[in-house]
Amino acid sequence: MQLPYRFFYLIFSFFLFSHHLSAQTVNFEETWKEFLDNNKISNMSALNKPSKYDDPLNYIKYLLMNTNNSFCQSEMDRAESLMAEINEFSTKAYDRVPKFTEKKKDLEAKIKAYYDIEVIWQEFLETKEVDIDKLESIEAAKRLCEKQTLAKYSYMIAYDNFCKGNVNRAKAIIENRTLRLTEKTSLRVEDVEGLKPELAKMKLLFQNITQLEDKWNEYVETGISPGFTTELPLFPCYPIPNIKEWLLKGAANVCDAGEPMFEKIKELQAKSGVELDNELTQKLRALESALEDNQDRVATLNKTWRKFIKEGEITKADRDYGYEYCRNEPLVRAYIMDGFTNICGITDDRLREIEELERTAKAKFSKETIAKVNDLQAAFLQYQTDEADINLLWEEFKAQSDTLYGDYRLANYYCDHIYDVKAWIMRGLMADCKQSQYYLEQIDEIKKSLEFEFALDIRCRVTKLRIKIWDCQAEALAKLARIQAPDAFDEKMQELIREYGIGERPVPCEE
Repeated sequence: MQLPYRFFYLIFSFFLFSHHLSAQTVNFEETWKEFLDNNKISNMSALNKPSKYDDPLNYIKYLLMNTNNSFCQSEMDRAESLMAEINEFSTKAYDRVPKFTEKKKDLEAKIKAYYDIEVIWQEFLETKEVDIDKLESIEAAKRLCEKQTLAKYSYMIAYDNFCKGNVNRAKAIIENRTLRLTEKTSLRVEDVEGLKPELAKMKLLFQNITQLEDKWNEYVETGISPGFTTELPLFPCYPIPNIKEWLLKGAANVCDAGEPMFEKIKELQAKSGVELDNELTQKLRALESALEDNQDRVATLNKTWRKFIKEGEITKADRDYGYEYCRNEPLVRAYIMDGFTNICGITDDRLREIEELERTAKAKFSKETIAKVNDLQAAFLQYQTDEADINLLWEEFKAQSDTLYGDYRLANYYCDHIYDVKAWIMRGLMADCKQSQYYLEQIDEIKKSLEFEFALDIRCRVTKLRIKIWDCQAEALAKLARIQAPDAFDEKMQELIREYGIGERPVPCEE
């Protein structure tokens, strides 16, 4: 009997399919074995996806390998989705695949480590502090294939070592782990939130730290600083390299750089609480000693300056500083404090002297000093403006029956005491009784120091202010009299007037 052609075709097709399936199965098992042995997959994309219903055991293997692959490529949404699908299967299915449960738990621990380290990383970005115990307790972090987390982990480990003074260890971790991850793999440093500026700072520090140590050793051996031209990035948790940098710069040029470098070190010590070893302490003392008499004058000036910055003002008693310094900035600061001490007397002269120093010496002052120069200029200009404005306000005030409407500005202080009196009058006549009393006391106090009488328009309004205050006091006494003696009000009122000594009501003044 001759078999039909269609039968042979079906047999041949089945043979090809079976052969393909067999080859695929071998390939699949090799890939699974590679995953079990090495936690990596060479060519995941070459695998065909098994059927979820016809081949469930290979299907969950496929899902687990795909989850691992997605996790390693930082595709967390896909990894979570695949893991969720795996969790839909019964644990009985897991048990039928050798080592499946073990590998699944390991991968889950790694995914958890990803999120745990992300929490620590965000805290680090905010505080610049590493919770090293919490970080090192995440055992799975040491077995991760996900590069972003590895970069975060290695950087924080390096940062912690650096903060503890283990500079060489930190340098090795940065160069052999973090930089290799971000420069030698597919990971881009921009992919890791906040890492780029942090790593750039650390990289710059380690690029120059060998040169720093060489120059520092030369300084220690010879006692002569070779200087240091590079500006190192600052890590406040361990500022020793920066202190060495500033000591090298300060000792190399005491007059120009000694004082600012010394002040930067002291300020950094105060902020960071860093303790210096004997070698650093000796060099810091040597720099301080090298400043000689200038240092004493600068120290006196700086003490007064710090008080001035903190309190915003300076009294004549505080002016125990001099005017001879290595650099122009202390001199400018002395001029600034002079100006604020006597706005009405010498500010104009001091501003001209500061301007001349800026022009001839071409000095570069700190932002703090420049800001105070600007404040002094603004204060002097404001006093000039205030004195021009108050005369206009005074005329408005008189024209409007001793009051002011709309927006207006009265200064707290004027160079001319007459302007102070005018301001107090205007404030007093428009204020409540308690405030009015304060302004009248100010007027009476200043009047004692004057050797001349007020002009008539001022005298009349001072009297008007006295009448206002007397009326307020009389009103208060009247209320008291009505309470204490409602049937003998007049007698009680006179008694209270005598008791409180408010006297007779002032007679109005006529202009």
